[in-house]
Amino acid sequence: MIPIAHCRGVELYAGSECPLTFTNSPYYAHRHLASVDLYPERGVEEAYSPVQGIVLETRRLKLTGDCVTLIETEKVGVCAKILHVEPEVEAGDSVYPGDTLGRFIWSPFFDPWTDPHMHVEVRPSNDRLRARGGYELDPEPLMSRMRFECPSARSFMVEEVLDRYSLLRPTSPIPAFTSPLASTLNGTPLVLEGGLPHYGHGAFWTCGPEHETIPRKIMNESFEVDFVQGRYLHFTCPRWNLAVKGHEYRGIGLYLNHPYMKLISRNVGENILKVDDEVLIDEISLPIVGDS
Repeated sequence: MIPIAHCRGVELYAGSECPLTFTNSPYYAHRHLASVDLYPERGVEEAYSPVQGIVLETRRLKLTGDCVTLIETEKVGVCAKILHVEPEVEAGDSVYPGDTLGRFIWSPFFDPWTDPHMHVEVRPSNDRLRARGGYELDPEPLMSRMRFECPSARSFMVEEVLDRYSLLRPTSPIPAFTSPLASTLNGTPLVLEGGLPHYGHGAFWTCGPEHETIPRKIMNESFEVDFVQGRYLHFTCPRWNLAVKGHEYRGIGLYLNHPYMKLISRNVGENILKVDDEVLIDEISLPIVGDS
């Protein structure tokens, strides 16, 4: 387990080989850097604790059937809220990063293309269940591990085709803890994360100068930065018609520490691509930011 963020004195951890996203979700907290979704390595069903603390409560939510685990941290009055995991722990249990909490479940909050994961927030202990009210996270521990040596991929190979989506792997290597799409703006490296254009928002990560040098309107002046923390820049964007090789798709999913671009079908089972097809970046109607 490696540290990926901290908040109010609480450290959040994730597996070093596991994909994660702060932004690739339609929900409020992901628009305000107030949550992170942690995905397991493929084939792993066990969910591991991202924090140290004592289990405060576990419950199944009546209206949705989803499960929540609440962990009291060492910081008095601060807890971690974890969703989408069937708990195997009980109130009073001590947990450490990497300990088994339970197993991933399918949640009614998921879209059809969403894979199992845990949703993590840091919250006040006396306001632990609401959809809003989570504290803003600081992802500096993850940013310190990002590397920007490689240019953005110029082509992809289709590695897997499912009814809900296809997985495209870049033909060139990408640095750990980044995503397959990157560019530069005025010489500043930018890594792209999010669900585009279907969620209407995303984020840029940069190792360059402080955010004051980044203009508020970028990507053909249609993507607008509306929230900044250090080298994390959240933006909103219009929902354009995404086409790949001339065929319309719902969108693409980009995760950190994940070598794949997820290409989401407009309708379940609707996909013209086949395994081993090559897709050039110029065949994707994505308004790539910046200089390249």
